[in-house]
Order: sequence, then structure tokens, then C-alpha cells
Amino acid sequence: MGLRQVVTEPIRYGFAVGRVRVLEGRMLSGATYERLLDAPSFAEQIRVLSDTPYGTFLEGASTVEDVERAFDQALGELYRFLESANLPGPVIAFFRTPYDYANLKARLKADLYGQSVDGLLVDLGAVPAEVFAGPIGSLPKRFRAIAERAGDAGAADEESVSLEVDRALHAESLAHAAASRSRFLEGLAALQVDLANVRTLLRARVRERKNADARAMLIEGGTLSADALMRLYRLPVPELASALASGPGPLRGVDPDELADLARFDVIADDVQVRYLKRARRAAAGPEPVIGYVMARKAEVMMVRTLLIGMLSGVPEAVLRRRLRERYE
Repeated sequence: MGLRQVVTEPIRYGFAVGRVRVLEGRMLSGATYERLLDAPSFAEQIRVLSDTPYGTFLEGASTVEDVERAFDQALGELYRFLESANLPGPVIAFFRTPYDYANLKARLKADLYGQSVDGLLVDLGAVPAEVFAGPIGSLPKRFRAIAERAGDAGAADEESVSLEVDRALHAESLAHAAASRSRFLEGLAALQVDLANVRTLLRARVRERKNADARAMLIEGGTLSADALMRLYRLPVPELASALASGPGPLRGVDPDELADLARFDVIADDVQVRYLKRARRAAAGPEPVIGYVMARKAEVMMVRTLLIGMLSGVPEAVLRRRLRERYE
């Protein structure tokens, strides 16, 4: 039996998919988000969430640090479920890998500014978080190589660090997706590259970067070729956004005015990704429903964290409402 057949074998994922169908019913409803937005205080938000999967983790929370810790714990539980779902190693690695690169980025930026990484690392990756707090020379080889390409802490700049780390992250995510033999995961990895490239292109255009500089920032592996994107780069930002919104790529159908607003891009990108993930709900068996659910729960955690930290930070309701993402339903 070929690897692709193994990955999509219905019997192998029967229990996990059945469990996911139950857990999907516990995801937060639109009404719950409205209650969180309308809540007059943080304490009321905690009460609203008390009967949800996040209630236990938020008990006694009163500060931003408490909220961050609670949702890291919630994500940890989610990934433990992922590992118990009998998914192939490359699928699990696909979800763990971004945290390793987030920790690497945090470490390199902390070095750049002569700061400590205390409180910046999360222990959700495949590599223990404390490894990234140690000497650069003690990091796994692939991370050391990224640090070298980004430049020594004294010579690098924040943009070069981000570019090198993000490029390596997407390359590894694409590799894990290919190794999984899941077409759905391969499509998701390519979509993430597309969204990263469009974000880079729009930012570069706003900053009027030279064509060669913008081209060098793009990542291979998406459905939108770098050459095709660069053909649009000559256009003013509003026309560039319109071309992306009317073209054959993943941003087709989005509001071009919203797309041209860089402050809104992350929300738009997350919504596009959620629409892709909704395809997983139509699968009767296989890894797709599990992958879709895990990604949807990650998005849910981000949204709820945004609302709670927004309340603690005094962010106006109207601003928080604009930060909400499309839900997985």
C-alpha cells in the first residue's frame, strides 16, 4: 500500500475523526464572541468562558501574562490530542514547527537588541524552548545556519532576521506537508506561502522597494509564482490589490480596498485560510477533519486571546470587532 493510501486510510483515523466531530461542537459560537465583545469587564469575560474548553485554564487569571499562559496551556492540550490521533509524524511536525521558528526569531531579535529572551519563548515546538535560550552554537544545525545567514547579532537587522527565519519555516512546512502525502496539507502549506508572499509584496510596494529587492524577498513553493507576482509589482497599491482580488489566486473575491490596507491584511489572510480549512469538514474520513479542526482551534485561541488582552489593555470594542476572524463552521 502506498504512503498516500496509508495517510487517507479511513479505519486508521476513525476514532480521531469521531472525536473531532464531538469537539467541533464545543467550539465557540458567534453568540459567545458577541458576549465577549459586550462584556463590561475582564471578570465578565472570564465568566462567559467558564463553561467552555478554556474555562479551566483561565481560572484565577487577572493579567496579560496569565492569559498568555492559559492559552499556551490550551494549545498544549490541543497538540497532545493531535499526537494521540495517530497522525503521521510529518503532520504533527507541520503543527509543531512554527513554534520552533517563532522561538528562533525571538532569540535572534533579542540578541539584536541586547535583550533577554525571558518570557518570549513558548514550549509548543518540537525542540524544547530552553534550547533557544542557550548558546547559538548549541542550537540544532538547521537553526544555526539560519542565524548565520541572517548575520551576526551585531550586523543583522530585524527585517533580515524575519526574512531568513520565515523563508526557512515555509521551506520546512512544505517539506513536512510533502512527506505527509496529504494533498490537503500540501495545499495548506502552499496557501501559507502565497499569503506570506502577497503580504511581502504589498509591504514592499508601499515602501517603494526596488524590483530586485522585492523579488529577493519572495518565497518559492506557493501556487502564485514569483514571476507572476512581480509582473503585478509595477502597479500602484490599489491596482495591485484589485489585480490580486480578481485574479486566479487564493485572494480572489476579497475586498480590494481591505486588501490594500496593510493593517487589515492579517485578518484577511486568516479568513482566506479558514475558508480553505472548511473543505476538511466535508471529508468523511482521513486526516483532513483532524487537520482542519486543529488549525481552526488555533485560530479560535488567537481570537479569544485578542479579546481578553484587548479588554485588559483598554482597546475599544470597535477596534476589537475589526480584528475578529471568520469562524470555522
